[in-house]
Amino acid sequence: MKPPLMNMSAQATLVWDGQRAVSAGALLGQARVLAEQLGKTRRARINLCEQRAHFLLGVLAALLRGETTLLPPNRAATSIAELQVRHAGAALLDDARVQQAREATDSTRWDEIPSIAGDTQAAILYTSGSTGAPQAQHKRWDRLYAGSRLLGRRLPIPAQGGRIVATVPPQHMFGLETSILLPLTAGVAVDAARPFFPQDIQSHLAAAGPGAMLMTTPLHLRACLDAGLDWPRPAFILSSTAPLSPQLATRAEQAFHAPVLEIYGSTETGALATRRPAADTRWQPLDEVRLEPRADHSIAHGPQLEGAVRLNDRIEIHADGRFTLLGRAADMLNIAGKRASLAELTQKLLAIPGVEDAALLPPEDNPRGRQRLCALLVAPDLDEAALNRALAELMDPVFRPRPLYRVPKLPRNDTGKLPRKALLELLGSLT
Repeated sequence: MKPPLMNMSAQATLVWDGQRAVSAGALLGQARVLAEQLGKTRRARINLCEQRAHFLLGVLAALLRGETTLLPPNRAATSIAELQVRHAGAALLDDARVQQAREATDSTRWDEIPSIAGDTQAAILYTSGSTGAPQAQHKRWDRLYAGSRLLGRRLPIPAQGGRIVATVPPQHMFGLETSILLPLTAGVAVDAARPFFPQDIQSHLAAAGPGAMLMTTPLHLRACLDAGLDWPRPAFILSSTAPLSPQLATRAEQAFHAPVLEIYGSTETGALATRRPAADTRWQPLDEVRLEPRADHSIAHGPQLEGAVRLNDRIEIHADGRFTLLGRAADMLNIAGKRASLAELTQKLLAIPGVEDAALLPPEDNPRGRQRLCALLVAPDLDEAALNRALAELMDPVFRPRPLYRVPKLPRNDTGKLPRKALLELLGSLT
């Protein structure tokens, strides 16, 4: 199998770089020249480009050369150094290097869309480290292509096309799937920028028009809603990297006047299912994806996977094929004979008005003893009495966190995840 590099004509717009529309053929021409400039020796490439068009060009050039793109779990110098040790001979690719190729090929076009061997080792991604040390995940081109096609068929992409605006970095699986692979396989354009602040996100959505598709995280979505801006109406919003509560999803749908969807998946699997939390908390597997429940985990099957993949989540499958997440076995708490999910309790904390961010740590991480939960809370305008009243209403006394530390912010990474190591380091600095 040799899937095409992209499902669009060479004349179609693939990237919006500021106010400039860049066609698929023009970008392929730039990628071909970059591939030639990278030399004769094939090696893995650590793609550190922050500008999304540059990152996309790096991926295209690597695929044309039959090389693997390495995506580090973060941009820390130590992480990149470890990657270079693990993959001897790997070369760095950054914005400056790609920009040189773009400047040298401004008028070059490639009118024929090439195909790529399906067994090409297209990328190696690393898990975020939110549950332990980052782990390498190898991705073949045909598997990435198949998964992206399944996701594209599920999403309500405008019939006339549209433009993806993404607040997440392309080095993460969610960002790679939605802002790099989806434009290639679904034939839609992507904004080259990565807007971060609410005003910038508003500006880019307005520029994209009614065909805008916002790919974001609950953290960014909450910041947008709290900014009190008038929001352009996108075709839809897609969220991932952290649980999206029905309350936050409902607020977002009311503010943006658009459906808010959520992906269930992981770095290991990519997207497996979607839901619309404001309307239904159950998940609908993507077409051709099949999940099997087990006592303390589940198994995923699909054309984007290399065989059966074990998932740490427990699930309940309903008669209509949808499923409910029951939490992870390792996430389940049993305190004084009462059981609860750490993720569910965290969502209760986040639902308290005035709480901007929160993290709960299990009893074994509590520096004051192993019988209580510990919490880190960002709530600068919430007074202690109101917080205690809310906790009393929402949580059983055995699950109320003690101690509860107020912090200016939590150590989230670029995608909004909380690496366990960083969280424990913050906790250690407070005790």
